[in-house]
Amino acid sequence: MSRNGFELGTRGRVPFALVGVLLVLSSALFASAVDRPQPTPEPAVDLAVERTTADARAAVRTAVAEAGVAAASDPVLTPASNRWGALLDSDTAFRDVLKLRIYLAAQERLRTVVRTHRGVRANASLAPARTPEALRAAMDRVNVERAGPERTKLRVDLSNVTVEAAREGRTVGTEDVSFSVVVPTPVLAVHERVETFQERLERGVSKPGLGQRLTARLYAVAWARGYAQYGGAPIENVVANRHVELTTNGGILDEQRSVFGASDPDGRDALETAVARVGLQEVLATHGPSKDSTATLLRQGIRAAGGPSESAGVPRLTSGGTDAPPPNETVTVSVGRSADRAFRAFVRDGAINGTIDAVYGAEIRTLAATERVTGGTPDRPGPPAGDDWQFRVETTDTDVVDVSNATGGPTVSDPSGYHRLETYSRTVRLRHERRAIWHHNGSLDATTRTTTETKRVRVAVVGRHAPTPHAPDHPIPSVHERGGRFGGPNLADVPPKVREAGEFAGGSDALAGRAARGTLSETSTRIDGEWPGELPQWIYRDLIELRRSVRGASVSVARGRMGTYEATPAAKLVRQLRERRSELVDAPATYDSVAAKARAAVRGRYLASVIDRVERRAEQRSDRESAFESAIGAVGGPSLSRLRSSYDARRADERDAGPGGGEGPPLEYSVDGAPPYLTLAKVTPGQVTAVDNETHPLTARNVNYFSIPYADATDVALSALLPGETSRQRRLSTAARALRAANRTLEYRPNATVRERRDRLLTELNDTVEEVEADLADELETAGVGNASTDHEALVEAGLGRWSALDARALAMANGSVVDPIVAAAVRRTAGEWTTRRRDWVRLQLRTGLYDALESKRGKVSGPAVTTLTAGVKDAVGEAVRSKVSAVAAERLNESVTEIPAGLPVAPPFTNWWVTTNVWSVTVRGQYARFAVEVPRRTPAVGDASLQYVRDGGNATLDLDGDGREEVLGRSSKVTFTSRTAVAVVVPPGGTGVGDVDGNSIEQSKGWPKPGPNPRERPWTGETYPLSINGSEADGGSG
Repeated sequence: MSRNGFELGTRGRVPFALVGVLLVLSSALFASAVDRPQPTPEPAVDLAVERTTADARAAVRTAVAEAGVAAASDPVLTPASNRWGALLDSDTAFRDVLKLRIYLAAQERLRTVVRTHRGVRANASLAPARTPEALRAAMDRVNVERAGPERTKLRVDLSNVTVEAAREGRTVGTEDVSFSVVVPTPVLAVHERVETFQERLERGVSKPGLGQRLTARLYAVAWARGYAQYGGAPIENVVANRHVELTTNGGILDEQRSVFGASDPDGRDALETAVARVGLQEVLATHGPSKDSTATLLRQGIRAAGGPSESAGVPRLTSGGTDAPPPNETVTVSVGRSADRAFRAFVRDGAINGTIDAVYGAEIRTLAATERVTGGTPDRPGPPAGDDWQFRVETTDTDVVDVSNATGGPTVSDPSGYHRLETYSRTVRLRHERRAIWHHNGSLDATTRTTTETKRVRVAVVGRHAPTPHAPDHPIPSVHERGGRFGGPNLADVPPKVREAGEFAGGSDALAGRAARGTLSETSTRIDGEWPGELPQWIYRDLIELRRSVRGASVSVARGRMGTYEATPAAKLVRQLRERRSELVDAPATYDSVAAKARAAVRGRYLASVIDRVERRAEQRSDRESAFESAIGAVGGPSLSRLRSSYDARRADERDAGPGGGEGPPLEYSVDGAPPYLTLAKVTPGQVTAVDNETHPLTARNVNYFSIPYADATDVALSALLPGETSRQRRLSTAARALRAANRTLEYRPNATVRERRDRLLTELNDTVEEVEADLADELETAGVGNASTDHEALVEAGLGRWSALDARALAMANGSVVDPIVAAAVRRTAGEWTTRRRDWVRLQLRTGLYDALESKRGKVSGPAVTTLTAGVKDAVGEAVRSKVSAVAAERLNESVTEIPAGLPVAPPFTNWWVTTNVWSVTVRGQYARFAVEVPRRTPAVGDASLQYVRDGGNATLDLDGDGREEVLGRSSKVTFTSRTAVAVVVPPGGTGVGDVDGNSIEQSKGWPKPGPNPRERPWTGETYPLSINGSEADGGSG
């Protein structure tokens, strides 16, 4: 077959034989490729690399342990201001340096990792890092985190470790490996625990930490000493810096135990010694107190000082068991004088008789209903005939034509609270005349139309007896019958009077006619009844008991919250009186007489007047709260919110919840502070080796805001807080106690300045006492004692005869004890019958008149006279004690100090004095020269059984560029703190109050405001607070 001779249908076909040849050739080629010889394996290289990698892992673990020890001994918290410090993030400086140390230590350790096997030499290495850029890349190759079930181990991930194998100088294998190792070094756990400790030292009172512990301890000290002072102990400073030092160190040691599970044993020993020393000073300062209560308080305080607290042997200055009440103990606040004042106004205004008169009567209404029987009203008449008349106006006159008795009639409904007195039915015939006026062309004309109408009318006379809003509207079954209390008429005379009133109005037919015409008035009419003459006396005697009950009505509020103006006793009293209204009104379910309802109405009306008066006190609370805050703010004191937060913080539970706040079983920490006890005194390098220069480890400032006699408060604040009082005026009791203190001082220590000031106050106090005596005489006359010839001033003098000394008489006036003797003198010296009512009324007049006099300007004494005298007394006493007078004289002089008044009376306007309060603001700042924590590492390395973390403010250095000299990476800041709190102490009214009376309301320790060495090696890095002294900024406002 030729090339061109293909047969039809054979195009595109390949001969089968050709396909077979191709398959044979392909198979031969594939077979030759598969059978090609492979390279010979080298077990020596693999084994060398494997063993080198294992050694490198061990080297990395060792490097991590070494780096952890180094990082803890020289921790970096503040990066250096150089190119090496720029590598570190200020928020994670410690972790960054730890990464650097791990990388460099691993680099050094890996240099010693070499393995040789059958001629193959293998080693491990990290890329060199000697520049900041290379070191930054190195840090990125290291990751650190806490690990282990207790998170006390360290997990490190290290990447890009090169393992290289070589034979005869020729590289035969290379591998990059990454290691993740867990090493039992607690470096991160310890660092974070110390950071937690630092943070808790700086916390305020709103969170668990030193602020709360300091507040709780200071509250215990301040309340114990404040009540001892109130009880008569000669305590000049309720809260002194020595107490601040003790309570701060106790709080710090408790924080150590809370965070680390252990506290510095040297610190505990030092605190116990300091507590005993201060406790002994407190006893010696009393010069042998004579009062049993004072002695008991001090003995209990010393026993408490010597014993350990719940916090693993951390001693306290006080730990309970004293006679001082806790701040959350309640104090009773009663209605008190408000009940007396309301009663006086109630009686003077004639409210008793007015209420009785309102009850003894009835409201009468005449009601009617009508129905048409026949006829009706006429339609409008038409216009006159003829022209186009225009309508102008019309009138209808209705006359009664006839009235006759009827049976039945429409129904009359009685209003609620009324009952039917009389009912009668009438048939009334009416004549209606409708008249229309028309206009046309200037002329007027009238047309009329007349009709008759018959109506059936029912008239009802209803009454409401003894109406009053002050007593429950209970039934009086015998209301229209004579009898009941005193055999009186009740309202039996009301129905006849109703009939008389009806006759006066024209009688029943006339009333029915008016009802039919639609002109009957339904307005109520008052019908007065007669009441027994003995009734007012009986009700007055009943009111005496009610007044006593209401006067004694009381609520309980926490003492401490009274001092922070959180308590709202007046509002609580209002709620209580309203809730007890039914009980106090004492209305029976059914009155046996109108007199019984009159009694309930008078009681209800008097109670309403008391509630109104107390409610006004409650409404003025916000003004008094603002004034109190102004009084403290005017002298640079804490805000009310901080004062209240401090009060809440004093309840913080100081029992330890375990290290780390419940993070699991703790490490075995050992705490070592230098100095172990932060003292306000100066510390030298010879006393504490960690101290480089003379230093004040602790500084403190405490301010008493209402020192004697609350002269630090501003005029406007006192004016709002104490009605009628400003810085130019003082209460009578304050002046009397100042005079007594001066008299006692002069008795044992003559002093011309004190005598001159005493005489000036004596004159002013005498004038004030005479003014009050004159007011009391006027009250006797107003109460009707004696007659026109009676010498009322002589009666007052007779009653005051038992108080011959001026200061004693003034104090008796201030506490109200003069009232009963004056009443007794009036009874003895005047004629007439002294009934229960008369005696009570005279006593009430005198008591309320005395209140008014004491709260008015007449009952006040010059403020400067009181303040200058008390200042002179303090100076004289201090000078006498310093000159070492005899023990008897010293005791007597110290007693004079207890007479000096202090504190701020907490009293709402026009009522009794509730409590006396005072406020101390405390700021304390501290710094450890060296603070170390040591824990076991549990590593296999010999001699590395523990890890010590040290914060001493020193520089951390490391050779980073390989030149043999170490570069500064940063420094470890010292453990420092600032803590602020406020304490409010509240004592009962009267007495000398509570407060510092040594004349130094601001106490600052040496070295304030910056703890630490002097001169300073580094700038202060503690917390910043504005310092306020008498309202001005001190030290530039920086901490």
